[in-house]
Amino acid sequence: MHMSKSDKAASLKKRISVIPCGVAVVRRGREFLIAQRNPGDTLGSFWEFPGGKRLRGESFEACVVREAREETGVEISVHEKLMDVRKKVNGRIIWLNFYLCSHVSGEPQPLDCQKVQWADVEALKSFKFPPANEPVIESLIKQYA
Repeated sequence: MHMSKSDKAASLKKRISVIPCGVAVVRRGREFLIAQRNPGDTLGSFWEFPGGKRLRGESFEACVVREAREETGVEISVHEKLMDVRKKVNGRIIWLNFYLCSHVSGEPQPLDCQKVQWADVEALKSFKFPPANEPVIESLIKQYA
């Protein structure tokens, strides 16, 4: 059976799975909460803003609150969506939805990461983040530095 170009494109689109993720960009004055990934994880030992896969039926806002709690033990309040970034990884699309949040309570602890710390907005560039975080970091520096 011969498939037309548009049929091939449609069938290819169906096969690529999109993984929706929520990311908490937690701000405290000029500082942002960052976590270092576990060594065995994809991009192990890179730094990131806390976040992860959205559960079925969960809103992105609920996802970032849950992920920040699970990874760092802090309670946060979600303010607004900053941006979303789509990145192709191993034949799948990782759809990162970044939300600006504020710290409500709890001292950050490395519950599901190697390390966790507050970093001054100017210092964000000195940490090794996955490339998908670059536009977010640029935007934070423009806004808060």
